Amino acid sequence: MTRPPIRLAQFGLINAYLVPERDGLTLIDAGVRGMERRVNRAARQLGLPLRRVALTHTHSDHVGAIDTLMRHWPDAELLVNAADTANLADLGVRTPPTRLLRGGDRVGSLTVIDTPGHSPGHVAYLDDRDGTLYSGDTFVNVPRLRVASVLNAAFPLPTFGTHDPAQTTRAACALLDVPLRTLATGHGPAIPDPLPAMRRAVQAAESGREPGVVTRTVSGWIGHLTRLGTDGAVAGKALAYRSGRTG
Repeated sequence: MTRPPIRLAQFGLINAYLVPERDGLTLIDAGVRGMERRVNRAARQLGLPLRRVALTHTHSDHVGAIDTLMRHWPDAELLVNAADTANLADLGVRTPPTRLLRGGDRVGSLTVIDTPGHSPGHVAYLDDRDGTLYSGDTFVNVPRLRVASVLNAAFPLPTFGTHDPAQTTRAACALLDVPLRTLATGHGPAIPDPLPAMRRAVQAAESGREPGVVTRTVSGWIGHLTRLGTDGAVAGKALAYRSGRTG
């Protein structure tokens, strides 16, 4: 029997996922600094070693625990798409990738799906066993499901950090054809039977509707950025991204 994946969330917003495999655990994304404590605690409780860290992309809120985890699990692999590798060094991540991913590659029970847009080398992972799609930041589920190219006042950072909004919308549209049963996003709770909500989100993105652009509140996000800067920095660069963005 396949063990279910475990969602590890920081601030209730920033997700990483532990996926049990026959040989141990695959971690999808590494949050901000401090995520290693959640990962190591869950690994101890499961009695399984961390075998690999598979990144959806290399923004600072997805890579913060990499170096600490790799020191604790020296045999673990670091997997990332080639187009996103340069940003790891820019963010101060010292661990070099072990393997460069392309669409169609296998990572344990996961199939890699190319979804460039939010970042140049953004990927998603489909678990063929249970139909869970780990979509990274192509979709965002805060406060409700939307494509990352669509700004929402409640959580604007993924939109601010989107490298190519039009390409992100196309990637989201392509994911509608994936045989999935659960959508696990980089931000917000997972969604069972997600296709109706995904279709609505893609339609909103294609129509150009951007709820919250005018009503965006700045003061609340100054506080949020401050929290990320103190608790989540990677080498003191909490919001650094190669194009000057994060998400």
